[in-house]
Amino acid sequence: MNKHWSKRSLLISLLASGGLMMSGVSNAQLNLKQFGIGGDSSAGAGAATSSGGMSQLLQTYVGANQQVLSGQSALASAMGMSSAAGQAQQAAGLLSGGTPSVSQLTQAGNTQQSLSQSLTQAFANGASGGASATPVNKQAFTEGLSSLGKGVSQYSSLQSGLGSIGQMSPSSLLQSGANPQTAQAAAYIAQSAPGQLQSLMSTLSSAVQYASSHGISVPSIATSALKGGQ
Repeated sequence: MNKHWSKRSLLISLLASGGLMMSGVSNAQLNLKQFGIGGDSSAGAGAATSSGGMSQLLQTYVGANQQVLSGQSALASAMGMSSAAGQAQQAAGLLSGGTPSVSQLTQAGNTQQSLSQSLTQAFANGASGGASATPVNKQAFTEGLSSLGKGVSQYSSLQSGLGSIGQMSPSSLLQSGANPQTAQAAAYIAQSAPGQLQSLMSTLSSAVQYASSHGISVPSIATSALKGGQ
C-alpha cells in the first residue's frame, strides 16, 4: 500500500513539475484544456470537448468585452465625453442576448478600439495641462478603472488558448463539433483578441497615470491587470 502511494506521489510530482516547466506552444495547449479544447485524443470525446470549449471561450470573451465597454463608458462619462459613453453602451448591447454573430463581434470590437484611442488621447490632453470643459467625476472615473481592469484581466486569461485556435483551419474548427457561428466567432477571437488586449493595456495604463496625477483613487484590480497583461 505504501509502495503504491509512493509511486502515485512521484507521478503527481513529475506531472506538476512538468506543467510548470512547459512554455510557449506547449503551455498554450495545456492551458487550452481549461476551456475543454484538445483534452481527449479520441475523435468523439475530442469533438465534444472542443465544441464546449469554444462556447466557453466565446462566453468569456463576450464577458470581457462587456466589462471593458462598461469601463470605457464610465471613463468617458467621467471625462465629459457623453457621445463616447453612449457609443460604448450601444456596443455592449450588441453582445447581450444570445450568441453574437461575427458581424456583431466585429462592430463591438471596432467601437472598443475607437474608444480606446479617444480615451487615451483625452488622458494625454488632460495630463499635458489641457483645460477640460467639464470637471472630472472622480467616483465615476474610479468605477471605470475597476471595470476596465476586470475586463483586461479577463482578456489576459484568454491568451493561453488563442494561439492553438488560431492555428486551426476553418474546416478543423467546424469538425470540432461547434456550430458554424461559434466556430467563426472562435476564429475571429483568435485573430483579434491579442491586438485588442495590447490597445486596452495602453488605455488602462494611461488611465491609471491620469488618475494618479489628478488625485483619483486607483482600484487594485486596475494595477494588478496591468501587471498580469505584461
